[in-house]
Amino acid sequence: MAPDRHPPRTHGFTLVEMAIVLLILTLLAGSLTAGLSAHLARRAEAATDAALDEARDALLGHVVRKGYFPCPAKSATDGSEDRETPQKCRKNVGLLPWATLGIPGLDGWSRRLRYAVGREYVWDIRHTVVGEKANLADGDIDIKTRNIDGTELFLTTDGGRTPVVILSHGANGLGATDHEGNALTPPVAGSDEARNAGPDSRLFYARPTSENPGAPGGAFDDRVSWLSPNLIAHRLISAGRLP
Repeated sequence: MAPDRHPPRTHGFTLVEMAIVLLILTLLAGSLTAGLSAHLARRAEAATDAALDEARDALLGHVVRKGYFPCPAKSATDGSEDRETPQKCRKNVGLLPWATLGIPGLDGWSRRLRYAVGREYVWDIRHTVVGEKANLADGDIDIKTRNIDGTELFLTTDGGRTPVVILSHGANGLGATDHEGNALTPPVAGSDEARNAGPDSRLFYARPTSENPGAPGGAFDDRVSWLSPNLIAHRLISAGRLP
């Protein structure tokens, strides 16, 4: 009987085939990771927008019930308002007083929301009366944005300046405070984000997201919300708290 001249075939992968399989798996893993990261980013942004809406509603509920807005929180770990006298806060810019409002006060990245309130709005905002009608004071906080070439523009003007600002420091978290009370890395000095994180700011920036640190005002991903005097008046009138 003639010997078998054909050796048995092996069924394993060759090195080339294994390399191709590994390359395909790497590409698939990369696309899945990128897709997951984008999904998580969108979910955090949506959660932040929901938290800002919740904070707005809670603040409006507070002013309807009490007739004034709360002061910023006492500290990064004590969420009750820090009031010096019935008519004055110890500070007018700080963290949202989450405990006083009865809400978590966290954005989608589990960081504390920032809060600023006008000095005329931390005690009975109906105190100025003209004739038989209460006259709400103008706010004392300005909001700026930038147009396409970086020029600064006011979103608020005299008579329309806001008394209340709430913001998240966004995905980069520069200038933020985490849920355990730890201060995170500050923004680049002189940037719009640095202005938003300032200790006693009466000017805030709200502009489209930019990852370019060389853009006018620097990179920016803060998410900013505010309440106008007209909206506050409408809510108080609807609740029967203003004549």
